[in-house]
Amino acid sequence: MPLTTARLAHRAGTLRSVAAGLTVVAAGITLAACGTADASGVKTAGAADSVALPAVHEDDLGGQPDDTRQAARGTVAGGADAGAQGGLRAESGIEENAGACRLDTMSVGVTSVPRPANHLLLEITNQSGVTCRLIGFPLARFDDARSAVPEAADTRPQAVVTLAPGESGYAGLTTSTADAPAADTHKATGLTVSLPGEDSRRAVDLPGDSVEIGDGAEVGYWQSDASDALLW
Repeated sequence: MPLTTARLAHRAGTLRSVAAGLTVVAAGITLAACGTADASGVKTAGAADSVALPAVHEDDLGGQPDDTRQAARGTVAGGADAGAQGGLRAESGIEENAGACRLDTMSVGVTSVPRPANHLLLEITNQSGVTCRLIGFPLARFDDARSAVPEAADTRPQAVVTLAPGESGYAGLTTSTADAPAADTHKATGLTVSLPGEDSRRAVDLPGDSVEIGDGAEVGYWQSDASDALLW
């Protein structure tokens, strides 16, 4: 049955109301995702609040061009996407604002590995209740050495390792070069580990109670994966 002039006018008015409502909701979601400014003027990001989206019924869009229908649906999709992105920004901000890991809230261990040759694997686990960041590389000393084992500069990762509670970080420790003469090595029975910026040290039991130390001993930067810590 052909639509009367009054019915067409009614549907046109309904569409304008729906479109206006969608625009307001999308703007509200975007503002919630962007966050607010605190007293210091620093803008803080926050996850978007849950907002009920108005339903778009086909009856309300009936008799309208296809491009008009797509525009109305796109307004809802765009607003929801803005809210999701706001949540992601807030989540990444937690990691960026995490403080440096402290040795007194960590467990530390060392194990031998079959390969590469003359390597040990250091593992540190976050036992605190908050996320922290592993800075640089561990300061490892064998026996009573006055200086720490030098760093392997080419093992620096692209990003600082972040540990949530219960997660572990890893660092490779080379005891000597593969071709080091046996006559130039000595047996070490003790190992201590500390973190940059801290004076405290943690004594760690060596596998087999001792290892042979020679020229070329180095320690790698902290990595989030054990296999990455042994790729050198």
